Amino acid sequence: MQNTFMRLLRNFWLLVFRSLYYPLAPLYDKISHYGFLGQWAKWQLAVVPRLQGKRVLEVGCGTGSLLKVLLEREYKAYGLDASPAMLKQARKKLDRAGFKGRLVQGKVERLPFPDNSFETVVSTFPTGYIMSLESLTEIQRVLYPAGRLIIVDTAVLKPYSRASRFLISLYSRLGIWGGGKNSRQKAGAFYLPLAGAGLIRRDETVEDEFGEVHIIIAIKAW
Repeated sequence: MQNTFMRLLRNFWLLVFRSLYYPLAPLYDKISHYGFLGQWAKWQLAVVPRLQGKRVLEVGCGTGSLLKVLLEREYKAYGLDASPAMLKQARKKLDRAGFKGRLVQGKVERLPFPDNSFETVVSTFPTGYIMSLESLTEIQRVLYPAGRLIIVDTAVLKPYSRASRFLISLYSRLGIWGGGKNSRQKAGAFYLPLAGAGLIRRDETVEDEFGEVHIIIAIKAW
């Protein structure tokens, strides 16, 4: 009975997760915030100290939270997402902040930008598109020579509070990413065909008392 309940709960969670990109997009920011006790946005910001140059493309920009930060810091940044519902939320957020014309609907496999357009491409908590050689080749194409792709691929909470311990236990039981070191992708285990796309990889981990985030940095080799 318990296994059946957990399986149903896991399927429900996965349905909610997928729906966040479409009908539940207006709830995305709140769910990502409360579901990770405010750490989600901080983990996204781990890309900022690693940016190269001022011309930045965020692929899978979602509701535009990171893009808004980049524009406020005077980066010449653009955001791309395949989901109209996500872009609608992002457009509201950026319009309120006075940033217009910075969003593009499209797929990473066919980026609507010329060759050598950006010094950095960033992607935080991407879905399966980032594992595609076609996507990575397109990202390499739009990067400057020696430009970099920065991916925040996984992160985990630490048991610093009662709430965090509850969430870690819940995610672990559901077998959902984010439930602790036993369920997360180990550094270097998140396979991407970067070399085939002409990108040279290194891995970094940022850790504090609240959590741990893993970052992939890939440099354009040619």
